[in-house]
Amino acid sequence: MLTEQVVTRGPLLAVDRWVRRETLHLVAENPFPWLNTLAEWWTDLGSSGIAVAVLVLATVAATLRARSWQPVAAATAAGIALFATVIPGKILIGRPGPEGQPVGPGEWGWFPSGHTSTATVCLGTAAWLLALGCASARLRRALYTATAVLCTGVGICLIWRDYHWLLDVLAGWSLSGVILWSLVRWSPRPARPRAASEE
Repeated sequence: MLTEQVVTRGPLLAVDRWVRRETLHLVAENPFPWLNTLAEWWTDLGSSGIAVAVLVLATVAATLRARSWQPVAAATAAGIALFATVIPGKILIGRPGPEGQPVGPGEWGWFPSGHTSTATVCLGTAAWLLALGCASARLRRALYTATAVLCTGVGICLIWRDYHWLLDVLAGWSLSGVILWSLVRWSPRPARPRAASEE
């Protein structure tokens, strides 16, 4: 639905414009400059240099713990699915950014948000792989909650810094949700250790 609205310039684009206008007003009236610095730092969590590095470290840890190559296969599948969908989508749709930057032939557009998708898929996969080796349900919930907060923050900060439209971010989350659901649904996984209370 989001893709159709962007391609056909549907009525939801008015929501994009309204959110951008209101956000720019908030940024201009913001009395705390450190919020802009924090937002800039937070968006970096969606860069491939940081998000992929976190996924690699989590994959190594999960592989050593499980003594199996299944975490490597799962992380690789997630990475392939991410880059095989986001990059072609950006090229084919070619949506200009909030500041109206033109997108030339073969260049990457802004839809869907690559930072949002990269952060959500990489950090989400990393959290899932680490949670597989965690016997404590409380720790798993804390890990998933922290990951959700980080990934949500990336999307919000991208809008705050005027790097993306709202629909770009929503599309990144939607695409990531499909990838993560497929990963959890179809990937083989090593057995989770039993908690002491379960034994």
